[in-house]
Amino acid sequence: MQLNRRQFLRTAIGTAAASSLAACGGSPSTGGASADTLTFSVWGSDAELGSFNAVARAFEKQNAGITVKVEQLPYQQMRSTLDARLQSGQGPDLFRVTYNDIGIYSSQGVLQDLSSAIGSQSSAFDDALWAGVQFEGKPYGVPHHTDTTAVLYNKEHFAKAGIKEVPATLEEAWTWEQFLEVAEKLKAANPGGAAFGVNWQQFGAFRWFNWLWQAGGTALGADGKTPALDSPQAREALALTKSFYDKGLMPKNMLVKTNNSPDLVFPSGKISMAFVGDFLLPDLSTRVTDFEFGATFLPRGAGGAATDLGGNAVAVTTQSKNPDAAAAFAVFLASADNMKQFCEKTTVLPARKDLADRHLDYAVRPDLMPVFQQQATTMPPDLVKLVTLPGFAGVNDALVQHLEAYFAGGQSPDDTIAGLTTALKKAVAA
Repeated sequence: MQLNRRQFLRTAIGTAAASSLAACGGSPSTGGASADTLTFSVWGSDAELGSFNAVARAFEKQNAGITVKVEQLPYQQMRSTLDARLQSGQGPDLFRVTYNDIGIYSSQGVLQDLSSAIGSQSSAFDDALWAGVQFEGKPYGVPHHTDTTAVLYNKEHFAKAGIKEVPATLEEAWTWEQFLEVAEKLKAANPGGAAFGVNWQQFGAFRWFNWLWQAGGTALGADGKTPALDSPQAREALALTKSFYDKGLMPKNMLVKTNNSPDLVFPSGKISMAFVGDFLLPDLSTRVTDFEFGATFLPRGAGGAATDLGGNAVAVTTQSKNPDAAAAFAVFLASADNMKQFCEKTTVLPARKDLADRHLDYAVRPDLMPVFQQQATTMPPDLVKLVTLPGFAGVNDALVQHLEAYFAGGQSPDDTIAGLTTALKKAVAA
């Protein structure tokens, strides 16, 4: 029998506990290498890894006898690798976790309750992000940063297409109709390839919900439990996003099931606009060598502006041999000074309220970061609640399957909405 992730993790707890009892006569599980060495599993860019290691060395100086090993895992394999380790009782002491995924781990007893470690510092974090690490009223992670999506554009392509005005403030963001007009101009001018690419591939499929909220729709009713996806707004969002492929505005090799994300293609000049997260700016600034690029806002629908919740928290596993030190390191990572430095070096947004209005000296493209900072203010609170549900991973998986089938496989809107509604019911019941 093939297990879903919730069943897999539930099995993980039982397997790890049984192994611990058999080997240690009832002592706690032994996931870390030793009590003096903390293993911190992460994925990340060179800038992110460098920042994590810098904080680890600073923590070691303040905590004699403790060593922090920052372990890099490929992003695409992070889930499967962590799940397998947890099942075998060899989980890391800490790991980097998306807000979308923390719910499934915390609901299965894999993570340490960090209430005592965080204590009164909880009020320092952004309310939505603090809510995102909660399960049954207790925190199972420390908010570390957030990021969000905006649109990068090739200035040379825009000039060739005669596009002279680009929204410079959130209030000026293109409407859906204006965005399509710009895309059609780029297609007609054919400056190098398709007009744009949207970042809803694989684990990022949840970003399709941006369009639903922009249309004025929602996934769940006011009670936060009843699916509300079967609506005119959802059908409008589906029709619009399918038209991206049907009209040849977005490459068909950039569908939902592929790993061919816009940030990988944009430097080649084969798309004129790329929907990307701010954390990708350091990499793109190195890889884009043949043209200048700017940034603007996501288009807005009848329901207004809306963007996704990105970013990560830090969680401590129940398999750590030194959970107190691991929790202390997680809190240390999220201190005001350390968070500020991490955000500045990696072009992401802070998760702390006391950094929200402070000037951040971004190391890469500080001229573009105000766009992302403004865009981040359009994260709908009910969308944040949706994507942090313990069972939301199943909704993302359903989006991958059903959006792909709808965009390219001839699946009807009715069947697409029905499939996603079923996944939403399971997520709420999880």
